[in-house]
Amino acid sequence: MAVSTPIDVPESCPTIGKKPENVQRELWEAFENAAVKAQKQGIPEEEIFQFLEDVIDNRVADQTLKEMERTGGKPIPWEKVKKEAR
Repeated sequence: MAVSTPIDVPESCPTIGKKPENVQRELWEAFENAAVKAQKQGIPEEEIFQFLEDVIDNRVADQTLKEMERTGGKPIPWEKVKKEAR
């Protein structure tokens, strides 16, 4: 019988930490798979995170545009965002 090694989910990932161990393991294995593939291609492991972040950002942007089309919303000009952030 194979021994299951516990996965230490970082505190920064509370949603994953609440999932059953088999789900945590699937996610862990998916990351390990991506890391091995990146290494074989000479891609730094850190770029996997940047890649995932960019994919997520693009998905959120697409969802936001669809919501704006649905509701008739208008984009906020970048200059206004920068001004209000000061």
